[in-house]
Amino acid sequence: MFDGIDRRLLLALQEDARRTNAELAEDVGLSMSACAKRTARLWSEGLIAGAVAILDRRRFRRPVTAMVTVTLTSPTARNSDAFVQAILRHAQVQQCHVVTGDFDFLLMIQERSIEAYHDFAMEVLGALPFVQAYKTTFVLRTWRNRDSLPGWCLEAPEPG
Repeated sequence: MFDGIDRRLLLALQEDARRTNAELAEDVGLSMSACAKRTARLWSEGLIAGAVAILDRRRFRRPVTAMVTVTLTSPTARNSDAFVQAILRHAQVQQCHVVTGDFDFLLMIQERSIEAYHDFAMEVLGALPFVQAYKTTFVLRTWRNRDSLPGWCLEAPEPG
């Protein structure tokens, strides 16, 4: 049964997944054992898919973020699968989405320089036979970078 305490737990974990069980319990008004049981249930039910540390990309010499739209020559299941298999071999591909609209895929690429992105684009994107075209937009400044859901949409989840 998903309730307001589960919602508060998920919001607290999205804000800072490093919180200890004691801190979470205090934040949501539960005993430590009840909080641990609820958190374990949220994980086991698949409502929490993972926890990551968000690294400072500049400190790791990956300051260039490129958003790339990709159009396939023919967006068949075979070409789409081949594209995904080829593109996900490259660690600089941080996100890969199939989308609707004027293009077939949207990628987020993280690189150390524009020159390094150029090399990637020429050697990878430009070399794939089923890529008709790609268009790159460089991110100049990021005001928000999160992958979390706001509290207002954390209603009872669909059964898993």
